[in-house]
Amino acid sequence: MIAHSQHCIVIGAGTVGTSCAWHLRRAGFAVTLVDPELPGQSTSFGNCGCISPNQIIPFSYPGVTRELPAWLFDRLGPLVIRWQHLPTLAPWFWRFWRASNWDNVHHIAESQTHLMRQIIEDFAEITDATGTRDLIQEKGMINVYDTVDEFKSAQWKYELMTRHDFEWEIIGPDELRIMVPELRLEKGMALYYPQWWHTVNPGLLTGRIAESAFADGVEWLQDKVSRVNPGPVGVTVSTESGRELEADQLVVAAGAWSNLIAKQIEGRTVPMTAKRGYHLHFTDPGIELEYPVTSSTRFFVITPMHDGVRIAGTAEFASLDAEPDYRRAQVLKEHGKHYLPNLQVEEASEWMGRRPMMADSLPVMGRSPRHERVLYAFGHGHYGLAQGPTTGKIIARLAQGQDPGTDLQPYRFDRF
Repeated sequence: MIAHSQHCIVIGAGTVGTSCAWHLRRAGFAVTLVDPELPGQSTSFGNCGCISPNQIIPFSYPGVTRELPAWLFDRLGPLVIRWQHLPTLAPWFWRFWRASNWDNVHHIAESQTHLMRQIIEDFAEITDATGTRDLIQEKGMINVYDTVDEFKSAQWKYELMTRHDFEWEIIGPDELRIMVPELRLEKGMALYYPQWWHTVNPGLLTGRIAESAFADGVEWLQDKVSRVNPGPVGVTVSTESGRELEADQLVVAAGAWSNLIAKQIEGRTVPMTAKRGYHLHFTDPGIELEYPVTSSTRFFVITPMHDGVRIAGTAEFASLDAEPDYRRAQVLKEHGKHYLPNLQVEEASEWMGRRPMMADSLPVMGRSPRHERVLYAFGHGHYGLAQGPTTGKIIARLAQGQDPGTDLQPYRFDRF
C-alpha cells in the first residue's frame, strides 16, 4: 500500500469529484481538480437535488425486463431507447438483465446500504464545514402511487428497506392534504420518507464546495484530459490544451465519461452507460411546495428549489455524445400537471444530463487492479449527489493508505 503521497489529481468536477478534492485537501494533499466544465455545471447542475438514504433497491430486479415493452411504447412512459444506438447499448442491457435475480438484488441492496447509512452524517459534515448548510432542507420526502395495487406489487422493496432499518410510513389523505395541499391523488396512496434531505440548488451546492476547496489551496484547471499514463512512481496526465501534469496519485471521478479514462489505464471498460435524464425548471410555478414529491408510478421527482420548482426524471438511452431530445423534457410537464393541476407551466427551462449508470446499480470505488496509484470514484448513477461526500471521504482515506471504513469489494473495478 502506498504511503501518504503529496499530490493528487482529481478528474471530474461534479459532486463526487469536488467532494474527493475537498476531502483530499483536508487530508493534507496538494490537489489539482480538472474538468472541461465548471464545478457543478454538468450532471450535478440539473438533478432533482435529493439526498436519499433509503434508495438501496437496484434498477435491475426479477420481472423488470417484462415491463420494458409497455414503457417503450407509451409516449408518457419513463423509458426511451434511441434504436439507432442499440448495437452499442446492447452489451450494457445484457449485463443489466444478468443482474436481475434475487441473489443480486439482496447483494446490491446490502452494498448500497453500507454507503447510504453514512450519507446524512457525511453531508452534514461537508455542508457545515463549507458554509453551505443554507442550501439543505431536512424535511423528508413524499412518494406516491397512482393505485394501491402498484404499491402492493412493490411491497418487497419496502420489506427490504425495513430489513436494513430505513424508515417509511403510509400517510392518509387528510395528512397528505396538510403536507402538500396542491397535490391531487385520486385513487392512489402516499408514503413519507422522513430520512430524506434535499438541496434547493444542487449546482450551486457543488460549486460552493469547490470554492471552499479552492480557498483552501486546491488548484482548479478547466481543461479536458486527453491522455493518462500511470507509472510505478506516479501518474502523468495530458490535457487537450497541451498541459502535462505530474502527480503521485490520480482519482478518476469523471462520471459518465470515466470509461474513456479507464480504458487507457486498464485496457478495458466496465458496463456503464450514460442514462440520460431531463428536467423542466419553473421559476414562476404559481404554487407552494414544501416537500419533494416522487412518483413511483410515473418515475419522476418534483422538488422545491430556491428559485421555483423542478421536475426531473425519465430515462433515455443513447450514445454518450448524442444531442438532447427535449421532447423527453416536455413529457414531464404533463406528469407535473397530473399531480399538481395548478402548476403554471407556460415558462420553463429545459436541461439534459448524463447519469453514469452501472449495469448492477453499484458505483466503482477503490484502487485500480493494474495501477495502485489510480483510484476510481464513478458510476453512482442516480446517487452521485447523495453519495458524493461519502465517496470523497473513502477516497481520501485510501489515498492516505488508511482503512476506507467500508468494505470496497462490492465496488471494485474488476468485479465483472
